[in-house]
Amino acid sequence: MSASPRKNVAQKRVERIDHYIDSLDPGITLHLREKRPEGKRKFEDVATLLMVHGRMAPGPVAYDLPVPGYSWMDYIASRGFDVFALSVRGFGESTWPKEMRESPRGKPPAIPGKVAVRDIKAAVDYICEQRGVNKLSILGRSWGTTTSPAYAADNMKHVQKLVLYAPYYAYDNPQRARRMEDPRKPGVFDARLGAWSWCMEKDVHHRWWGHIPGDAHHEWREPRVLKTYFRALLRYDAQGAGRKTPAFRLANGSLADLYDRARNIPLYDASKITCPVLLIRGDQDGASADPEAWGLYKALSNSRGKRYVIINDGTHFMELEKRRMELLSEVQLFLEG
Repeated sequence: MSASPRKNVAQKRVERIDHYIDSLDPGITLHLREKRPEGKRKFEDVATLLMVHGRMAPGPVAYDLPVPGYSWMDYIASRGFDVFALSVRGFGESTWPKEMRESPRGKPPAIPGKVAVRDIKAAVDYICEQRGVNKLSILGRSWGTTTSPAYAADNMKHVQKLVLYAPYYAYDNPQRARRMEDPRKPGVFDARLGAWSWCMEKDVHHRWWGHIPGDAHHEWREPRVLKTYFRALLRYDAQGAGRKTPAFRLANGSLADLYDRARNIPLYDASKITCPVLLIRGDQDGASADPEAWGLYKALSNSRGKRYVIINDGTHFMELEKRRMELLSEVQLFLEG
C-alpha cells in the first residue's frame, strides 16, 4: 500500500500525521489521521488504536474536533497511545465514489456496512504493516459499532480489544423498519430514499439536541461545539456548503443497514468475537436502544471480559458534551486494563 503523510503538531507533546492510503478497491483512497506522543518510536499492540466513525461525521470531525479540550484523539494520544481515525470512502478526505457525486434518485443506498468493512480492513492492514504491530484495538461509535465488529468477527487475529460506543445490533422493531420500507413492496428497502441525502444544520440539531428532554441541553452542551461540528462537516462538501441552505451529503448505506437491524438481520455473527469488548452508552441516547445493546451483550457469547456500561445523563454525542470525561475515562480504563 502507498501513503502520503503530512505532518504537523496538533498540540504540545502530540504529533499529527495524515495518511492517504490505498483501499482494497481500485481508484479509492482512504484518509487515515494519526496522533501519537511527539517523538514516539516504539509501537505496541496494546497501545495502538483505530477509531471508526458513524453515519454522520468522518474521522477527524468525529474524534479530532478543533475545539480545545474536545479532541478524543488528543486525549488518547497524550496517554501514550498511537491512535488513528479512519474516514470511510464517501466521507471527509477519502475518495467519494461515483454514486456520491451524482444524483441520488432511484439508486441503491451508497456505502453500506459491508463496503465500510473493506475500508476498515485496509486501514488495519496498513497500520500493522507500517507500525510493526500484529494487532490493535478498535473503537467504533454509532454505525461504526456494526462495521467494526463485522470486521473483527472475521479477523480476530488482528484485534486486541473492541470498544462499541452507542452500540447497535439486530433486534425486532417492526415500526422502525416500516419507516424505511417500500410501502408497495413489504420486506424491501425503499429505493426512493436514494443513494444519499442532504443533511442541514437543523437535522444535526434534531439528531443531537432532540435526545435531551426539556431544557436540560442548555446545561449539558456548549453551543460553540455544535457550530464548530457543523462547519467542520461542511468543509468536506464544497457543493453543499454553497447551497442557499448549506448542507452536506450523507450516504444512505447506513440506513439500509439499520433497516436490516430492525428486522433482526445482523451484519455479522457476534459469537465469532473472542476478544474483550466494552459496550458503552448514555442513558439518554435516542439512537442506541437498551434492548439492542443488551441483545448484543448476550450475543457476544465468546467474548473474554465483555462489559456493558451505561452513563447517566449522556446522549448519542456524549463525547462532545460537558460530561465527556466520564465516557473518555471509562473507555481509557478498558483499553489500558
